[in-house]
Amino acid sequence: MKQALKYGLLITTLSLTVITPTSFAKNVSIQQFWQLQQQQPHIIIDVRTAAEFAEGHLASAINVPYQDIATITARYKDKAHPILLYCKSGRRAEIAATTLEKLGYTAIYNGRNYQQLKKAQPMITP
Repeated sequence: MKQALKYGLLITTLSLTVITPTSFAKNVSIQQFWQLQQQQPHIIIDVRTAAEFAEGHLASAINVPYQDIATITARYKDKAHPILLYCKSGRRAEIAATTLEKLGYTAIYNGRNYQQLKKAQPMITP
């Protein structure tokens, strides 16, 4: 009986390990987001709606709503090039990150909150 229980727990644990997806996307702090951008230029993608993007966005960000994120494969072929994502709260960026992971992108960072990122954005001088 104990042996059967032990094997049952082992099988359950292994099956959960296989079912649970591994995430390449990394949630980063606001400071880490800007440090990453300053160290090496990244692709910054605002995954909010076009209307939200029109109301304001980070400098050099492009707008690709989260449900359309798969369309970037035609434009950005290097799947190891770092991508910084953000939205209003981080949820849509997380969904976009999951899609990008499934497409083979490996350097994905979720900066989450637009308003906080905007406040902390370094001044860009010409």
